[in-house]
Amino acid sequence: MTENLEKQTKRLANGLQVSVVPMSGFNQVYGLAMANFGSVDTKTEKGTLPSGIAHFIEHKLFAKPGYDVSEKFAEYGANSNAYTSYTKTAYLFQTLENPYDNLRILLDLVQNPNFTAENVASERGIIDQEIQMYLDMPEWVLEQRILGQLYPNDPIAEDIAGSSKSLQEINHENLLETYRQNYRPDNMDLVLVGDVDFEKVVSIVENSNFHTVEKPLKKVFNQFAPIGAGGSEEMDISQARSAYGIRIDTDMTGYDLVKKQFELNMIMETLIGESSTNYQEMSKLNLIDDSFSYNVVAENNYCFIIISGSTNNPKQFQEYLRNHLSYKSLKNVLTDAKFERIKRDAIGSYLFAQNSPEAIANQMAELYFYDVDYLQLIHMIDSIKQDDVLNIAQKFLKGDNCTYYNLLPNRK
Repeated sequence: MTENLEKQTKRLANGLQVSVVPMSGFNQVYGLAMANFGSVDTKTEKGTLPSGIAHFIEHKLFAKPGYDVSEKFAEYGANSNAYTSYTKTAYLFQTLENPYDNLRILLDLVQNPNFTAENVASERGIIDQEIQMYLDMPEWVLEQRILGQLYPNDPIAEDIAGSSKSLQEINHENLLETYRQNYRPDNMDLVLVGDVDFEKVVSIVENSNFHTVEKPLKKVFNQFAPIGAGGSEEMDISQARSAYGIRIDTDMTGYDLVKKQFELNMIMETLIGESSTNYQEMSKLNLIDDSFSYNVVAENNYCFIIISGSTNNPKQFQEYLRNHLSYKSLKNVLTDAKFERIKRDAIGSYLFAQNSPEAIANQMAELYFYDVDYLQLIHMIDSIKQDDVLNIAQKFLKGDNCTYYNLLPNRK
């Protein structure tokens, strides 16, 4: 499918990259605007921002004087959404009709903030309720705790939504200043996928209302503290949950970092994927159940793996992973045939995603900030060699890169 996809792009005079993947005859149109700004971006050369401010902006951009943007989208037949990640914030719509009207609504959404003392104050309560709700979810609590072990005292260990305390530090003045610094066109991109005309899209965007900043503030990243030794706490749950984390400190960015994420996924799939001997063995030992999963994250300045799930024996769960997630174990099982199958599976997943305008738009928008062409991703995956995977495992699968956290049933 990817050979049939084409991409038309234009970098506007203000620095915004506009990309269209025209899919003639495809009913659905998917549009996405992404800012290169997320929850970890709280430090600049001017000072430190309250945690959760990126997520707060995401919420408040939908509120315009006299109307809510989501209602405007619905009026023109579109579903809309937004999300904040560690390093990005995205705003999106999908529709079967009125794509150009919905594009104008999307541009209005990201270009015209309406932050007032009153609406910011009311939003604090809404977001605080969201934070309190997540505090009762063991999966969420476990993820925050293991991130706190992997990156002690780092913004990535904070809830993306912030905390009750940090919400009190957010006001309409620092929201507006943060918005202006990070929602400038040279720090964003726009992607549309579907049956739309590229020139018309560009014309609409060029005639919209993006602001510019003469001297943007530089982001400042933390110097990472040593990895935590691990920990446990009790929670009102019926079965223990355990997380095992691996931190991979690297100065890679761009293409090399994206490639490394694929290589790390291949390592994890080989060692603990559902078809692996280790997965079958852990199942037989009753160390894991269907909740077992792993997640490889590779973002600028951050690269880590989290493996987690419910378990009847957290200590044995961690010991098993520590003993079997190693270069030696990988070398023993990564035969030529196994490697080729793993690589074919990765290519297959990429090709399957070509059927989804949503997947195309989200990945294309994200990869733009890593200087990677989404439509060339298949060539990156195909270029990965067996020795590349083994070399990364030898360098990073070491005990001193690892930590853990357990949630245990309380004894009340």
